[in-house]
Amino acid sequence: MPNISIEVIAAIGFAILVVLSLLMKRRRPKEQTFKCARCSTIADHTPRTIEAWRSGKTRFFCNACHAQWLRSHPSPISSRSEKSGCLGVVAFFVAIPFLLIASWWGYV
Repeated sequence: MPNISIEVIAAIGFAILVVLSLLMKRRRPKEQTFKCARCSTIADHTPRTIEAWRSGKTRFFCNACHAQWLRSHPSPISSRSEKSGCLGVVAFFVAIPFLLIASWWGYV
């Protein structure tokens, strides 16, 4: 069996991470604009409305109407984001088996 250097292992690991990041590219709505469900103005999608679209929402609100709603509905303070650490956990579970196999192959 050929010896694989640590540089080759690192390059393969980096390539895998790049491919994974490309595969996880976020979806976006086809339309650039939407009609506000409250005031009927035509507004451009923002990161907030795109996330709402991704979660399956069909009614969107412009920034002015959303700000008015936020003022009338104070939100509870949360200590951390719900999504924090997801990509790191996925990368960890993908990288560990690869690194174990590569290190085993290097010692054989």
